[in-house]
Amino acid sequence: MNKISKLFLGSVVAMSMVGCGNNGGTEASTATGSNDKTKIALILPYIGDQSYFDTTYKGLEAVQEKYGDQVETKLIEMGTDAAGWDTAYRQAADDGYGIIISGNFQYESYMLAVAQEYPDIKFLNFDYSDAEANSLSNVYSITYAANEAGYLAGVVAGVKTESNVVGCVGGVDTPGIRQFLAGFMQGAYDVNPDVKVVSGFVGGFGDPATAKEIALNMNKQGADVIYHAAGGSGNGIFEAAAEENFWAIGVDSDQYASMSGKPELAARILTSSEKKCDEGILQSIKLMLDGTAEYGTQKTLGFVDGAVGLAENENYKANMTEEQLQKVEEMKTKLMNGEIKVNDQLKDDKAYDTWLEKVGLK
Repeated sequence: MNKISKLFLGSVVAMSMVGCGNNGGTEASTATGSNDKTKIALILPYIGDQSYFDTTYKGLEAVQEKYGDQVETKLIEMGTDAAGWDTAYRQAADDGYGIIISGNFQYESYMLAVAQEYPDIKFLNFDYSDAEANSLSNVYSITYAANEAGYLAGVVAGVKTESNVVGCVGGVDTPGIRQFLAGFMQGAYDVNPDVKVVSGFVGGFGDPATAKEIALNMNKQGADVIYHAAGGSGNGIFEAAAEENFWAIGVDSDQYASMSGKPELAARILTSSEKKCDEGILQSIKLMLDGTAEYGTQKTLGFVDGAVGLAENENYKANMTEEQLQKVEEMKTKLMNGEIKVNDQLKDDKAYDTWLEKVGLK
């Protein structure tokens, strides 16, 4: 029995199924709604995190803006309780959506189980984690070079720190989050060989109180720039930065902009490493609608693709010296030209530990 079959059978045992799949073929075709519009659903646990999920939702909005009357889009918020995830995917499939967008290591298995049962529906995994599981004939999968995103954040931290101690905080301790943090450590070291790094994990993506406590403790250890790859938990790091007057670096989207409603917090967000899920979704849907998407394959989008980068807003420019800005630009150019190879936790499962041993605060 293959991996996806096991996942699907597990879902059957755990909860009742809604509707039944179409097993009539292996080729994916785009279902249409009224007036021949392509119906596209984006399924997320929720939006409003001012980070990862909100960036993804912007991708759906970009699709609607670009294609107008050619598409009919809908956001489906399935909640954070895994008991409802299988039902959400199955209901979207039964409701006639020709393209279903979802992804992320936490819930991709539920989507893929339904994708196997509905071979005539196309699925876009906007951030896959398991290449083998995503190798279905109706699934197109993308991910992002999170190591490069973390690297750029590390470069900024390395040139900005005055204490030569910086911090990085992950939401949960998984290879994908370690990928951000190991890249961060390399970036900081490449521009500042004297740098030391304090690293830790919150234990979840929706726990700003714990993240704040971690950040305050890192600051007591000397960290004057702290980066997070912790989703909604990262808001706690911004609160700590505002209280203790150190710099924070956000993740996934321009969090200085997304936190504009709380200017006292936004003021301490120096920049953010951007993981541009919105751009990845827009590019992928174009391929799917054009009929050129290579289903059953997985693609990694990096800095050279414009899929990861830095938020270089007015706060960043106002609080970096000309020399610091020039150094960041130098490293960006080297990364773009392939002169820098960033360690990748997903290819070397010892990358995070190796870098922490090298630069970790003793």
